Amino acid sequence: MPKIPALAAVFLLVNVTAVAAQSLPVDTAPTPDERRNIFTFQVENDFFNIVGKSDRDYTNGVRIGWLSPALSDLPDGWARLLTLPTVFGEAPANLVTRRVGVSIGQNLYTPQDTETAQPIFNDRPYSAWLYMSVALQSTYKRINPATGAPDPIRLDTLQLDFGLVGPAAGGAFVQNNFHRLINDGPANGWANQLHNEPTLDLTFERRWRTGRGILLDQPKLEYDLVPMVALAVGNVSTYASVGGLLRIGKDLHADFGPPRSRPALPGSEGFVGDGFAWYLFFGVSGDAVARNMFLDGNTDGNSMHVTHRPFIAEGTVGLALFFRGMRVSFTQVLRTPEFFERNRFDQYASINVTFRY
Repeated sequence: MPKIPALAAVFLLVNVTAVAAQSLPVDTAPTPDERRNIFTFQVENDFFNIVGKSDRDYTNGVRIGWLSPALSDLPDGWARLLTLPTVFGEAPANLVTRRVGVSIGQNLYTPQDTETAQPIFNDRPYSAWLYMSVALQSTYKRINPATGAPDPIRLDTLQLDFGLVGPAAGGAFVQNNFHRLINDGPANGWANQLHNEPTLDLTFERRWRTGRGILLDQPKLEYDLVPMVALAVGNVSTYASVGGLLRIGKDLHADFGPPRSRPALPGSEGFVGDGFAWYLFFGVSGDAVARNMFLDGNTDGNSMHVTHRPFIAEGTVGLALFFRGMRVSFTQVLRTPEFFERNRFDQYASINVTFRY
């Protein structure tokens, strides 16, 4: 497994060195939209699958999040430290709006056979993760020559996740009580789950808008591409990811794609505009995985585990709707096999509700 502190140090050194040679984007005065708080509630569960409902692998995720109003100007030193260079072909920006986000969540993972109470050595172990996240989201903009208004072109998210994996994360309590609520049988193997371990992960994600165009003028129908890159280091997940979204709809500048829980294709908590907007989206991504605690087991090696695959791919399709300062989105996810002991695809769906106040 890569040395996490060493990777993080290299990451920060490259950032500081590259940014020192660049002119920094200017913090923009917040618009009325950006002066409001943003609240997010999302649920991910294989019960919501459009086809092929199941109860295995990544079986449930819940997250509640808050994103602050836009921050005032940052001191120059902090601005340089927190501004990463444009090295992936993104358009350079000259304006930036920053927000701080806080969220709490829980993810649950189970094997396919949840009826037996005996250990299963050739399927993913039971595990639950309870976590809290602190994030800085930076929306970079350029003045649109056609309108004279700032146009969001890039979203950077730097996030620190800390929490707990194990019985103390409450996986058995949540899953089995939910099963009672829907009149389903309990999952009997939680006694074999990963043991308690504190977690700490650092993730950087970047999205940028490109390939924009108009399919129809009346009614107006737009499209764009939103490439994505991500890097995560920590005892839960260490991976590098690349992917993107194709979006088709109305007023695509409202955001950079719908939010999703981790580990997954990233989205944006923030959005702008109070009018009606919508888009369909289609996404693909590929991950190079060095560690996945939910497959590899606890860091000390004394737990159930399977052998993770070093490369996985993921596809998404969904719909996002905007109305009166609210965004509602539905995302269907299909992921290639994640470990060698079982050759099965994983699928689940995500429902997200975000509103400004």
